[in-house]
Amino acid sequence: MPMVVELFWGVAVSMAAATAWLVKKASRVVTLYDASVMLFLLTMMLSMLVGAVYYLYAPSITTLFVLLAANMVSMSIFVIPIVASLMYGGKKLEDFGGIRGLTMAGAFQLTAVALVVTSEVFMGWAFSLASGAILPAGGGAGIFSALVRSISSYWFVFTMAGEMAVTVYILRDRLQKAVWTVVGAQVLIMLFSPTAIDSPGWARYSAYAGSAVMIVLFVYIFEFLYKNRSLDRRTSDYLVLIMMAYGIMMAGIFSWLLFGNEDVFALSLIVEMVVYFSAVIRSKEPGSEELESWQSRPLWVFAVLSFLFVAEFFMGAVIDVYAYGTAFFTSIHQAPIAGSIPEIIAASGYDFISYFSAVTASAWYLIMMGIEMGALVLFKIRYARELETKIRLGMVVAAYAVYAVFLPYFVFPSTAQYIPWIGWSMGVGTAGALAPAVALALLATYFVSGLLSFFFGSRNVCSVFCTAALMYQGTAIDSMSSFNRTSKLGRKFLTSKLSASYKWVVSLVWLSLVAAAVLSYLNSLGVVDVTIFGTDTSFFMYSFYFSFLWYVVWIMIPFMGTYACATTGLCGWGSFNHLVSRFGLFKLKVKDSDTCVTCATKDCAKVCPVGITDQPGSFIATGQLKSMKCIGVGDCVTACPYQNVYFYDIRGWLRERLRGPKSPVTQGVTLPVVRSRLSPDARGQATEGP
Repeated sequence: MPMVVELFWGVAVSMAAATAWLVKKASRVVTLYDASVMLFLLTMMLSMLVGAVYYLYAPSITTLFVLLAANMVSMSIFVIPIVASLMYGGKKLEDFGGIRGLTMAGAFQLTAVALVVTSEVFMGWAFSLASGAILPAGGGAGIFSALVRSISSYWFVFTMAGEMAVTVYILRDRLQKAVWTVVGAQVLIMLFSPTAIDSPGWARYSAYAGSAVMIVLFVYIFEFLYKNRSLDRRTSDYLVLIMMAYGIMMAGIFSWLLFGNEDVFALSLIVEMVVYFSAVIRSKEPGSEELESWQSRPLWVFAVLSFLFVAEFFMGAVIDVYAYGTAFFTSIHQAPIAGSIPEIIAASGYDFISYFSAVTASAWYLIMMGIEMGALVLFKIRYARELETKIRLGMVVAAYAVYAVFLPYFVFPSTAQYIPWIGWSMGVGTAGALAPAVALALLATYFVSGLLSFFFGSRNVCSVFCTAALMYQGTAIDSMSSFNRTSKLGRKFLTSKLSASYKWVVSLVWLSLVAAAVLSYLNSLGVVDVTIFGTDTSFFMYSFYFSFLWYVVWIMIPFMGTYACATTGLCGWGSFNHLVSRFGLFKLKVKDSDTCVTCATKDCAKVCPVGITDQPGSFIATGQLKSMKCIGVGDCVTACPYQNVYFYDIRGWLRERLRGPKSPVTQGVTLPVVRSRLSPDARGQATEGP
């Protein structure tokens, strides 16, 4: 039997190499004749593999003769287009018209992709049956189950990984470097399919390895987007589709781990193959297509962020299952789905938020997210000009690792509610119910955070300690601040003024938080018995705002702008610190107002991640900006081409009292202007420098 398996592997490798050669030829088809020949070869390969599967389900001499006859007939039929194409004398596909936008070349490419992917599915199915990896069970359910198992098995997975590697190598001259890199990651992720080998050890460590490669891939894609603000349509379509495929893949792995069902994972492999072969067969010479700014395509950006979040969400869920077991999910409190229609809707919504927030608030999800988004923040350190901004960005990464993950989840996981500023890092509800025993810790948290906001501005929360700082300040995400000015909803919250919409939102948020906190406190005293399907009111509101709604808002960046949690008033904890900061010492100042008068670019307003577009006017009128909405990210400081803007807080205030007024130049720590390979241009975008 081992020799038979080795023989099968030899045949599988040979067929994979042949398929890679056919894909290469298909990518270079120009004439109708070439297309006809290619479709003939692909169809014959598919017919042979379908016949092999059929024979393995019903092995007999009769079946063999029927299959041979069917192949002869199909060959006769599909040779007709080849003969017919000779009548056109080598006419090119692009010379033929299209139907409803689908050109002849496009139709050929779609057909070729369908034939190749279907052939690969039947090849894996045939070898799985022939090797005994799966049994040819009868009935519709049995056949479907065998198909899914064969796609998830090593016969399909490993063969596909090898074929992808060979194909991308022989097509290296037609693929951009970015596509090369992404496909290389695809090969590794395909290779690390946890269902490929029936072994708990393989499943666990391949899931870890695949997740690690996927994280690196996502970081690469976002950094690629930061450096390339304009993309051709094929590349942009490929990137968003591959992220969609991996979103489905991680959902499939989670479903397999929790329920033992491989259907979704098998589907993701098929989707990945379709995306891959579409990319290589439809590839053109680099630089042969027009470029378009992805920042002008909000729906595309929304799709990228949505698929990224889905992949990260289920990746975190998979790691949670391996870290804590399936009990992590099966023990989550659920509301009974019963009663009237409104009761069923409310219970379903509660259950959805409960499962959703269980993942987004888990340690391993936050660790995975921290690695991915933290890498983008570290990249941004290279582009920051001011030493203070570089230090602050380093503090963002450190604060996320220590303050948001290590201390509350690994040092004080059960006693955090008694520890000020750590246990209640986001105000009421953070560490659970509000009770007399923890009231002092909660009040101390507000005092400590408020004091920091008074001295240094709300930047201590929104730009350092809050997880939003890591999520919004990485290179690619930070560049999406352009949506603050271009999106319809984002424009409603521009300038330093508080719009009516902001006032309504922040009022409703605080009314809900205060009401939930009061009920939570009265519950702890036994005065009332009010919960939300058995969950403390204060804790539920925290989960809703920070573990659910916050991520919805983040995905909606193309329609709401960056830092919408702060600009719209949705973050109650942030608005508290913003208010304190408004009456505190922090402000932005300029060294010379006249410089702002003559400035032609107004870069400070263009790059602001919270959309304070009236900075220049405030600088010109008063020499400073003091706004409740300013969170001190400092992009305006870095973007100013004259190094005219600087921070002022308790440090500047103390200097003035202890040493007397100093030149503005000495009040902020800056570095000399050094032209880097990538530096922000007048729009805050990354452009190649000399």
